[in-house]
Amino acid sequence: MKKEKAYRYIKNQIMEEKWSTDTAINVNEIAVELNMSRTPIHKALSQLEQEGFLNIIPQVGVFVKKPDRKDVLERINICATLDALLAEQAAYNLKDEDFVYMEATLRKMDDPIISADDYSDLNIEFHKTIYDASGYSYTLNLTRQLWDYLTYVGSPDLLFIEGRRKRSQAEHWLIYFALKDRDHSLVKKLVEIHMRRVAEVINLKF
Repeated sequence: MKKEKAYRYIKNQIMEEKWSTDTAINVNEIAVELNMSRTPIHKALSQLEQEGFLNIIPQVGVFVKKPDRKDVLERINICATLDALLAEQAAYNLKDEDFVYMEATLRKMDDPIISADDYSDLNIEFHKTIYDASGYSYTLNLTRQLWDYLTYVGSPDLLFIEGRRKRSQAEHWLIYFALKDRDHSLVKKLVEIHMRRVAEVINLKF
């Protein structure tokens, strides 16, 4: 779909910081770049505004939005709740091969010499395995959007400096063993605590 193509293009420009905060977005230039009409581009812009990436001012223009502390914390708290719901459901559905993959991922994360970016990528893989197992496609889609936003406003160097990384990894192992025990109530609690801690760290940035 053209709208999805425009959405991915604009979002990547923002996520990769090719467009900085307050950059005015030129719809005509995007239309030429992507060889499409303005209509799917406007639809993509509206979706990205809802996700917190853009600020659309009628009769003025479309701008890359500067993250607002209140908005960021609200989205993190929503993400924490959705993550916990997905993990609770995944506890019923995870298969042996999922646990093998998660354990291998965690052991890679245990390596103290990997970079914060590499740790962040592995962290996403660990959580993705859990959430894919939930079977909740609608909730999963919302969670992915929120994770993209948190990746945008956060920073691996901020989230995963040495002391915070050790705590993060300890929490990941606790989540892993609770999942293996099929203790869905404990899993839900641990994931929510884990995500609330992320909220506290990102709050420091603002």
